[in-house]
Amino acid sequence: MNRILKVLFLLAAIMFVSNNISFAQYGIPIPGHVPSKERGDPKIRTHTQLEGNRVRTSVFNYCFTGRENGNFPIDVQTPYEWPKNTGQVYLALTGLIMGAEVTDNKGQLLHIIDVPAYRTSPDGRSWNLEPIPGYSNPTSNSLANSLDPSTWPSEWPDKADDQSDPGWKGEWNGYFGKNIFNADQELFAKASDDRYDRYANYFPDTTDLTRKGLGIIVDQRSLAWSQILIQDDVFLLYTLRNDGTRNIPKMGVTIWFADFVGGNGDSQDDIADFDILGRFLWSRDADNRAPTFGANPVGAVAMVFLETPGNSFDRIDNDGDGEALGPPVTEDMLQGETADNGIDDNHNGLVDENMTYVPFGTQKGTTYANGLDDNNNGEPGSPVVTQAMIDQAATDSYTDPSTGQTYHWNRWPPNPEKDSFWYPNGWKAGTPFLPQSVWLIGLTQNDLGKKFKDNIDNDGNSPNVGYNNLPKITQGMIDSAAQDTYHRYRVPKTNVVLYNLTQADLGKPYLNKDGLRDPGVDEGIDEMIDESRTDKVDNDGDWNPLTDDVGIDGVPDTHD
Repeated sequence: MNRILKVLFLLAAIMFVSNNISFAQYGIPIPGHVPSKERGDPKIRTHTQLEGNRVRTSVFNYCFTGRENGNFPIDVQTPYEWPKNTGQVYLALTGLIMGAEVTDNKGQLLHIIDVPAYRTSPDGRSWNLEPIPGYSNPTSNSLANSLDPSTWPSEWPDKADDQSDPGWKGEWNGYFGKNIFNADQELFAKASDDRYDRYANYFPDTTDLTRKGLGIIVDQRSLAWSQILIQDDVFLLYTLRNDGTRNIPKMGVTIWFADFVGGNGDSQDDIADFDILGRFLWSRDADNRAPTFGANPVGAVAMVFLETPGNSFDRIDNDGDGEALGPPVTEDMLQGETADNGIDDNHNGLVDENMTYVPFGTQKGTTYANGLDDNNNGEPGSPVVTQAMIDQAATDSYTDPSTGQTYHWNRWPPNPEKDSFWYPNGWKAGTPFLPQSVWLIGLTQNDLGKKFKDNIDNDGNSPNVGYNNLPKITQGMIDSAAQDTYHRYRVPKTNVVLYNLTQADLGKPYLNKDGLRDPGVDEGIDEMIDESRTDKVDNDGDWNPLTDDVGIDGVPDTHD
């Protein structure tokens, strides 16, 4: 019996930053944004070898890696060879692909897809992502390479505004900071989609109508470490920024992954599979043998998504890193839901749930935030589910006025459509339904005694410093909550609601800003399902500054 003895890993992180990339109706452009003048130029396409550990591959400066088969001779490109210097190949290429739904100047709904290579206009012009000048030495014919200062530009355009050292002249523009060489090798480039002029009536940047595409600028970094635990791994980091002036309400990103296990002449028997919750896909050779490998067994190649854009309002664990014992999205929860419209159509508290979240085959499916502590590690002092709450949830129902279909979601508080706390005159068809009016989902007898979220720091461990600086519950708030059946209190000028507010909560800190999360509030309940990359919080509560990541600057003991 043949055994797979080794695995080559690619680890990808895709991040959205700044400006107005968003999901659904929550995208709000940042006031005062001034688009850059950075544009792509196909004339400066180039590539460099990434070989800082046991992997060797070509990296191109337009979000492409491996063997490009188009702009450059085959003999100067390297598909993913591992171990290097053996000629043993596992992967042909990877490429960044992104798409968005936008509306053009004539009201036409468009789906614009950006690709790194192989697409041209009818008259032969590039419709691809193209490299942005200024991020390498133009005479080096290379990406900026941390190992070779001769490949660096005279100054870095994205550091021109640094007050103490404009342009970082002669310094490495590293992912971990100025002149910090954390990885054994790091390659850096930027790319733009402004050449994609297929859609005549869509202009992403009102300050420059010659700019087309989506107005996206991509920072791409490829990193390799020779440390023994990750000497067989390559890290691909893509940071996407909407540099235009138009809001992008919906966007999706993926990695093109072309397996080549066994190399030329043997890739036809490759077998591929994936794991949604594990966020990885992998390919192997059917018989673990290939002519170019001789007597050596053929291993496997896998890609893991380390970080992907989170959706912090749909209550679904999109990237599978949430509470392990949480409830999975089931097929019956899709009834009455219209996918991708940003609305909780069937009023179950989830937004745009679809079949990709439902368990199938060997896949366990995706969990969602039900508001309960399913793995019994929630904040001490949190309120617990009572029999009265379960009985109330059993009376919950919603009838869709357009279809007459009735749903029983066991929401608590029950029947939010009739709840004057949320809808003083009752919910009316045709008006937006507030997903936040659904607090607990699917409450049953099995949940008796479980802790649930209340937006209150019940064990008093909130840092209460810096940006948190949470206020304390007052007697007036408790008196106000006593007038409500469920002892709720709406924090003024916010959408934050405190639940089960009683005399025992006097003096406790509480959340008081929309979207705010705090490491000392409701920790251990629905952890990581919020998935916001902007809340500055260790949602799953496992951060240890002594043993974990050293922060955004790569420097230990700086507490970032």
